[in-house]
Amino acid sequence: MRNDLELLQGAIDIHIHHAPDLYARIQDPIDLATEAQAAGIRAICIKRHNFPTSGLAELTRRVVPGIDIFGSLACNRQVGGLNPFAVEAAIKYGARQIWLPTIDSTNHEVVTGSVGQHGKGLTIKGGVSQYALSQPRLYVLDEKDAPLPEVTEIIRQITDADIILNLGHISFKEMMIVAKCAKGLGAKRIVCDHPFFLKLSIEQQLAIADLGVWMNFTAGEILPRWWRASIGDFAEAIRKVGIQRSVLSTDCGQLHNPPMVESLRMMGQLLLEEGFSMDDIKIMLHHNPAALLYP
Repeated sequence: MRNDLELLQGAIDIHIHHAPDLYARIQDPIDLATEAQAAGIRAICIKRHNFPTSGLAELTRRVVPGIDIFGSLACNRQVGGLNPFAVEAAIKYGARQIWLPTIDSTNHEVVTGSVGQHGKGLTIKGGVSQYALSQPRLYVLDEKDAPLPEVTEIIRQITDADIILNLGHISFKEMMIVAKCAKGLGAKRIVCDHPFFLKLSIEQQLAIADLGVWMNFTAGEILPRWWRASIGDFAEAIRKVGIQRSVLSTDCGQLHNPPMVESLRMMGQLLLEEGFSMDDIKIMLHHNPAALLYP
């Protein structure tokens, strides 16, 4: 078997988008799971920015045996923003990952220049309403730079459930304060997503990782539409952060990107060409995401 295909055997993608969604997507969860299972992938965690996915994950598991499908929740406006009630329900439904605000965060607008969508390549049909645009962006700190009470409660719930706290699209400053708070409360599974997409410098990536946060490097960061880094810079960042603190996933599902299985294959092959060993890549694609997703 070719090395790029062998890397897929037992791989896990903790960040993959799907239909139905407010944005056009290339595959629904059943298509995703069927293709992934055929490639030998062990598990995926499905994500929508706007609604919880645990129910779809459970249904997909029934339809497509032989692969683990996990659900999640993103704390954006459509679920009440930083809403502990929504988080509690999602956890009870079996969610394995909770994202802090993404598309509705203050920092998302800074990074992408848009709210509720990503500008070119990921827009909502009909756009975002004036009502939605007029709402304040979501920021997780108070005027004293402490986590908001509802954020602390969300962190407590995630910690008690021993699932993933994903820092979403919040700013570096917010990430550092939230990660310290979460560690103080006993959180063990904290993830910073797509650092290049969020325009985090290598120094900032290292500062976050040094707090015990896993750095999730995604295929979407090196694909054409949101190209944020060359494969050389991508590989250099992974080496500096360290493979033991790094995770690989796709963050794909958009029409302009390859399907998830192909995106994982491409990323694995590119990293092989950058000098990473099979064992190195398997740590980031198999072992580390398993340590995050499984109890």
